Amino acid sequence: MAAASIASGAQAQTAPDFVALTPPIDFSHAGYRGGGVAAPILPALIRVEPGEGDDTDRIAAALDRAAKAAPDAEGRRGAVLLGAGEFQVEGQIRLDAGGVVLRGEGEQATVIVATGVDRRALIAVGARVAAPDAPVAADVRIVGEAPVGASRLALETTQGLAPVDTVVVRRPSTAEWMAALGMDAFVGWRPESRLNWKPGSRDVVWERRVVAVEGRTIVLGAPLTMALAAGDGVTVRRGASASRIREVGVENLRLVSRHDPARPADEDHSWTGIAVDRAEDVWVRNVAFEGFVGSAVDLGPDSRRVTARDVGSRRPVSEIGGLRRRTFYTAGQQTLFQRCASNDGIHDFSVGHAAAGPNVFLDCTATDSRGDSGTQESWATGALFDGVKVRGGGLTLTNRGRDGQGVGWSAANSVLWNCEATVVVVRSPPGAANVAVGCRGERSGDGVLEDARAMPGRDFHRAQPQEPASLYRMQLERRLGAAGLAGLDPVALPVEASVPRLTEAEVAAWRTATAQPVVSHPLTVVDGRFVIDGQPAWRRRIGFAFFQAQMIPALAEASGPFLTRFAPGLEGRGLTDDLDAFAAGLKTGDVVHHNYGLWYDRRRVDHDFYGSPDQRDGEVWGPFMELPWARSGQGRAWDGLSKFDLERFNPWFFDRIARFADLAEQRGVVLYHKLYLQHWLLESRSHYVDFPWRPVNALQATGMPHEVPAAEVFWDVSDPVRRDLHRRYIRHTLETLKGRSNVVIGLDPEYTGPLSFVRFWLDEIAAWEAETGADVRVALEAPKDQMDAVLNDPTRARIVDAVGFHHWVYRPDGTLFAVRGGLDKAPREQVDAIARPQDLPEGADAGEVRRALWRSIPAMRYRAYREYRDRRADLVVLDADDAFPDLSRAVEAAVEASARASLRSDLDLMAPTRAAWATAGPDGAALIYSIDGAPIELARPLVGARGVTWIAEGSLVEDQSSEGQTQLTPPTALAGRPLALWIAPAP
Repeated sequence: MAAASIASGAQAQTAPDFVALTPPIDFSHAGYRGGGVAAPILPALIRVEPGEGDDTDRIAAALDRAAKAAPDAEGRRGAVLLGAGEFQVEGQIRLDAGGVVLRGEGEQATVIVATGVDRRALIAVGARVAAPDAPVAADVRIVGEAPVGASRLALETTQGLAPVDTVVVRRPSTAEWMAALGMDAFVGWRPESRLNWKPGSRDVVWERRVVAVEGRTIVLGAPLTMALAAGDGVTVRRGASASRIREVGVENLRLVSRHDPARPADEDHSWTGIAVDRAEDVWVRNVAFEGFVGSAVDLGPDSRRVTARDVGSRRPVSEIGGLRRRTFYTAGQQTLFQRCASNDGIHDFSVGHAAAGPNVFLDCTATDSRGDSGTQESWATGALFDGVKVRGGGLTLTNRGRDGQGVGWSAANSVLWNCEATVVVVRSPPGAANVAVGCRGERSGDGVLEDARAMPGRDFHRAQPQEPASLYRMQLERRLGAAGLAGLDPVALPVEASVPRLTEAEVAAWRTATAQPVVSHPLTVVDGRFVIDGQPAWRRRIGFAFFQAQMIPALAEASGPFLTRFAPGLEGRGLTDDLDAFAAGLKTGDVVHHNYGLWYDRRRVDHDFYGSPDQRDGEVWGPFMELPWARSGQGRAWDGLSKFDLERFNPWFFDRIARFADLAEQRGVVLYHKLYLQHWLLESRSHYVDFPWRPVNALQATGMPHEVPAAEVFWDVSDPVRRDLHRRYIRHTLETLKGRSNVVIGLDPEYTGPLSFVRFWLDEIAAWEAETGADVRVALEAPKDQMDAVLNDPTRARIVDAVGFHHWVYRPDGTLFAVRGGLDKAPREQVDAIARPQDLPEGADAGEVRRALWRSIPAMRYRAYREYRDRRADLVVLDADDAFPDLSRAVEAAVEASARASLRSDLDLMAPTRAAWATAGPDGAALIYSIDGAPIELARPLVGARGVTWIAEGSLVEDQSSEGQTQLTPPTALAGRPLALWIAPAP
C-alpha cells in the first residue's frame, strides 16, 4: 500500500488509528534475544588492573582465559572485570569467543584509551571467520505470497526443516524490480557502472529461526519486512549465513579515542568505539564514548539480535564529512538502540545498506547534530525510529538519489513514531510505505501522516504525539506482557569485590604461548633476476583499480585489492582490505603493485557534474583512496574537507604499506611501491581539482596552476618550495620502508615528466642511502630515452637495480615506438601514435591494429630484453619476455658480460628486420642476433679481418671475416635456428 493512499485514509477518519496505518511489522522482535529479554549479569572470572605502558596484552590474556572457561547451558562463561583507572590500548580488544563479557567498574571509574594512529575499532566483537558453521542445504523457493510483516512462508517443500533450525530467506534484487523503482535511470557520467543499481547488489537477506513446520509452511520466530511473492525469486535455505559468536557483552566502561589536541579535525586515531559483526545475542550497556571519528557503536551486516542501551557519545574528533560521525549505526537485523545519546554527530542514528529489519532506535537523543539521521544507504526495510529527538538535524526516510554513488531509495516499510527533528522527510517507494506519525519538525513527503482533527485555523492537534506513546513498547507488551517491558529498564551493575587478579607473570606466559614465529623469505638478485628462496620472484602482477571503487560489498570485490583504500566500517576484498588475508592468498612469484590512488572522493569520478564545481559540503563518497599527505584541519579544500598539510604525512597510509611490506617478506612475495601517480595532473579537470598540491587544497604555496595540465609544474623542482616538498615525501617513504627486504621502489606508473625530475628522484635516494647506510632496491620505468640517459650516467646507474619497458616497444618490423617525456601529455594521449598511416589501410580495425603492434612479435620482444640484459648483467629487466632462453644461455656463456656491457643498438651497422638486429661497441665489437637463422646483411662493411663466432644452443662455430665483408652466412648446421654472431673487436 502506498503512503499516499494511507494518508488519504487517515484524513477520512475522525479518530485515526495510526497503528493500523503503519507497515504491519512487529518491531518488538528487535534487540537481544529477539527483544524483551534483559541481558544477564554474568559473574566476574578475573580482574585486570591497568599497568605500565600498553595494556592490550593484559586485556587479551584475560579474555583468553575467560574464553576457556566452561560455558553454562546458555553458552555463557563469565566476565573479565577491568578495575578502576585508565587502560592504554595501542592495539585492538577482540571478543571472539561466545559467552564472554568485558566489564568495567563504571563509566567514570574504568577508562579505556585508544592510543596510536590506527583507524581500527577499539573493541571488536565477533567471530574471526565469516564462513557458515556447517554445510547448507539447497535453496527452496516460496509459493504464493507473504505480506509485509509475515512470519509464515509457504514453500515448495519443507523436507529437512524442523523447529529450531536456522534459515536464510533471500529476496533477490532483480533488474525488473530495480526498473520498477526507477533505480536504473540515474543521470551523469557513466551511470551504468557507477550509479545505477545492479542486479544482486541490493538483495534483502533475513536470518530467522523456524518455530514450527505446518505441512509445506514454516513459521518464523520474527517477521519479515518486505512483501514477498513467488515471482520475486525468493528462496529459503537451511543454515546460517555466517559463523557467529553468541552471548557477548560490553558494559560499564568509558572509551576514549586519543587524538592530537592541536588538531581539532585530527583523524589519525581510532575511528570506532565498538564494532559488532558475525555475532548475535550481544549487548552494549552503560558505556560512554568520547573522541571517536566514525561510530560509537557500529553493527555490521552479519550482526543480529543486538541491544545497545544507555550509552552516550560526545566530543567526536574528525573532519565534518562523509562517513564520519555515524554515531550509532546498524547494517544488521533485529538490532535495538535504546536511550542512546549523541552530541555533535553528523548522522547520529543511522541504518545501513539493505539492512533487513526490524531495526529500532528507541528514546534516543541527538544534540547539536550536523546532519540527518535515518536510513542512509540503499533499501533498508523495517526501520523504526520511536521517540527519537534530533536537535539541529533531520530525520529522513526517502529517495537519496545520486548521493553515495546512487543510494536511491533508502527506506521501505519504515516508520518515524512520535519523533522530533529540525526537518522530517518521509517519502515512499512504489509498493512500500514509509510513514511519519506524530512527528514534530518541518515535515515533507507523502508519508507524513497528519491528525485528521487538525482543521484550518484550528491546528492545535497538529503534530501532537499520538497514542500509543511508543509503538515498540505497545507491540512488546502485546507479545510478552509486562515482563517484556521490564527488560527495557536501566540496569545498575553490582560491584564485585573478591575476584582473582591477573598477574604480570600470567601475561608474560600468555605472550610466550601466543607468539608467532618470525618467518623470512627475503628478495634477492641472482644473475640479473629477482629471486626468493631460489624461485623466480617476479612472475604474476597483482594490480588494482586505482580510480574506481564501491562501498556496497556485493560490488566492491570487482575492484580488487588495494592496500591503502579505506572503507569506514567495512573490511574485505574491494573495501578496507584485510592485509593478512590478502597476503595469505599470495605465493612466491606474485608482485603487488601499489601507488596512491585517484579521487579520494568518489563524487569526483563524475566528470560531467563534479569535475568543475567545488563541493558545498564535505559529504565525500567512499571508499576513500587514501593519500600520503595529511589533512591539516585548517581551511577548506575543493572537496569540502580541510586543506592538506604537505609537510605532514598520513600515518594510516604509510602504516599500511609498511605492514604489507612485512607480510611480503613473511609470505615470500614482492611489494612494488611507486611514489607518484601523474594521472591526477593531466587530461580531465576532474582528475586535478582535488589534488593535494593544487593551491586551493594545500596550506603550502606550491606554485601549481589552478587548471590542467599541471604535470610540467609539478615535476619542476627548480622552485624551492616544491623541491623541499618532494624531498620530504621521498625521504619519508624511504624511512617508512627502511630495512624491509621485499620492497622495490618505483617512480610512477604513467611518468612522462622531464629527465630532470628522474635525476632528482634518484639523487635523493642516493643521498638518503649515504646518510642512513640503508639500501633500497630501485626500479626505473620512464620514457626510453630517459632510462637510457640514466643508465649511461655511471653515478646514477649504480642506484638502479631494475628497469621496465615504460610504454615503448619494437614494432614487428623492427622500428621503435616510445612515448616521450616532458610534453605534459599522459601515455594514453600518445600511445595511439604507434600506428602509422601505412599500418592502417582503408577498412582496417584501428584498435586491433594498435593492439597487435603493442603485442609485437617474440623476436622483437626478445630484442628489447637482450638490449638491457647485455648492457648490464646484474640489471633486472622487469616483465620482459625471454622468448629464446636457450639462445640467451648460449650467448651469455660465449661472450663475457664485460664485453657485452659496452654494446648499444647500431642502426648504421645493420638495418633491423623482423628477425635480426645489431649492437656494437666503441671498440668495433658487435653482437648480432638472427632469430630466423638467415644470412646477415651489414649496411656498413667490416673494417679489417675479424674473428667471428656463431652462437646457437649447444653450438659454437669459430670463423673469420674479411675486410669489407657485408654478408655473413651462418654455417649450414646452424642455418634456420635462432643464433647470434659475435664479431671480435677491431684489431
